Amino acid sequence: MTTEKMTVELIEDAEPAPEPGSFNRRQVIHSPSDAFPIDVQISSLDSAGYVYVYDNITGDRSVINRNMLEQQLSKLRPDGTRFFTTVKPDIEPTRGTLKCLLHKDNSERWQYDEWGFAVCNKSNLVSEFQVNRHVQIRHRMEWQTIYEERQVKEKEEERNFQRQLLGLAVANNAQAQVQSQPQEVDKSIGYSSCECGEEYRNGYSAQHQRGKKHQRWEKKNGAQHS
Repeated sequence: MTTEKMTVELIEDAEPAPEPGSFNRRQVIHSPSDAFPIDVQISSLDSAGYVYVYDNITGDRSVINRNMLEQQLSKLRPDGTRFFTTVKPDIEPTRGTLKCLLHKDNSERWQYDEWGFAVCNKSNLVSEFQVNRHVQIRHRMEWQTIYEERQVKEKEEERNFQRQLLGLAVANNAQAQVQSQPQEVDKSIGYSSCECGEEYRNGYSAQHQRGKKHQRWEKKNGAQHS
């Protein structure tokens, strides 16, 4: 009985919120035609009204239709306390600086304008997760388009990366084949022939004689090369 009384009190204390969206009293919803030659305009709109509710832990404020107020106030946390209240709690909600993807300052705004996306002024999100979550919930159609476009770009970037890897592998293989080919001796810089079967550059006789092949030849032939 106490819980029911508290719910009633909260409903009575609810602060009215403005109607979401815009309402044009003279908006034409039907233009004259041969079948019905009279234009029809909006003259009035009946609504239960909207009110503010607050998360009693974070202090975040939301706007809901008054018809849904009792249902929102009935939502309980695992410990039995309410999720929402109509009385503003003495808590300052955490305010971030990240903006909605549909914000006018987004670098991709030109693309979103071409797609006909509306502008969203949300600019106090605290993390990238909240940014994506906000768009998923508040802008579902736009999120689906953005998500699919991201998938296409990521797949194209992956294909380009694989092509680059393949090109690098081919280039490295070609370089390895060139390096593995025996190098021809440049005769123009002056080389001499040794009885051991090797050629050495003029002026490098001593280095050549210390070579393993020449040493083996000397031991085998028992002669000292000069």
